Amino acid sequence: MTELASTMTPPELASQAAHAIRVLNELTHGGGELTSSDDVRDIVTSLELVGQGLPQLCEQLARFLVIQHEDGQLANGSGLDPDGLVTEVIEALAAAGQAADMMTAALTEARAASMILKPTR
Repeated sequence: MTELASTMTPPELASQAAHAIRVLNELTHGGGELTSSDDVRDIVTSLELVGQGLPQLCEQLARFLVIQHEDGQLANGSGLDPDGLVTEVIEALAAAGQAADMMTAALTEARAASMILKPTR
């Protein structure tokens, strides 16, 4: 277990990841804090790694909901049977995992193409 995993909950870690993306957007707006094509490649490489982990995370979240539902630990806030809602969430998580795979493939292409870009200095 990593140090972060021992000190933060999964929702806290997810919040930190979302915050990091917001800060990256702020810092790179209009070129902002970027200094070279190497910065772009490094960021793309890190985003590629994030994307590689997202399908597994989506699957694990869906699996957790299935178990919770099967154990009768989930209810529909409107009092109706939660079957349809659980199915909807699981299908959406599966779609998100597939989209993450596609995003990762595009980032892999971007990283590979950026490998030959060098600053002219």
